[in-house]
Amino acid sequence: MMEETTKKQVGRMKLHSIDEVEGFISSNRLAVLFISSPGCSVCQALLPRIEDMLQRQPEVELGYADASEVPEVTGKFLAFGAPTILVFAEGKEHNREGRFIRMEEFEDRLERLISMTKY
Repeated sequence: MMEETTKKQVGRMKLHSIDEVEGFISSNRLAVLFISSPGCSVCQALLPRIEDMLQRQPEVELGYADASEVPEVTGKFLAFGAPTILVFAEGKEHNREGRFIRMEEFEDRLERLISMTKY
């Protein structure tokens, strides 16, 4: 018998200001912040893969910020390359990925963080 996995409908929460970014991080126990820039082909290919992966992780919320629209995000989070993916647990950064991401390793680290933060 095959085990059913629970899938959630994941949509990226577009964040339009540094205040929205900070609010997103502080209001979600587990949050992934995806920072991109215009014309970033890696960003365009990677964001849908992150969304697909997070469908299996109902505990995690996904936020998206375009560094050209929210330039403060690069300085605040030292995100000088695109994409930069930051994982926060209870408002604290626990993982950082940049440019070329090994999805399997990223998902493993995220699952370990999820298991450590369950209560």
